Amino acid sequence: MSAAINSYNVAAKYYDGAYAAMNLADAPFYADLAREIGGPVLEIGCGTGRVLLPIARQGIEIYGIDNSAPMLEVLRENLAHENADVRSRVALHTGDMREFRLQRTFPLVTIPFRPMQHMFTLADQVAALKSAAAHLS
Repeated sequence: MSAAINSYNVAAKYYDGAYAAMNLADAPFYADLAREIGGPVLEIGCGTGRVLLPIARQGIEIYGIDNSAPMLEVLRENLAHENADVRSRVALHTGDMREFRLQRTFPLVTIPFRPMQHMFTLADQVAALKSAAAHLS
């Protein structure tokens, strides 16, 4: 487990810059979908906020969950640079996508980009999707 935590410590520092250079098209897709459906939104595997922040900037309440404390710390740093309205729309949680429960549901639950690639077994994949489904209204 410590190797994974150490890799997140390194990856978290460089994640935003590395993925900004890739010019990925998924963040605008999810922002458009969130605007169409409305909020609140649950983003599973929110990382540093690459998708979460554009949704919050649109005036949509969004909950983010991630198992990586270093990634969430970068997201908190990114949030600190946003205005108070954006910050007020974001709620962050630490948890494992296979087993977390927030005791509420959402009209939109997303798992953008690659979090499912961290689910190595079929049992992990099914558990993660069950967690997502449990939160979908």
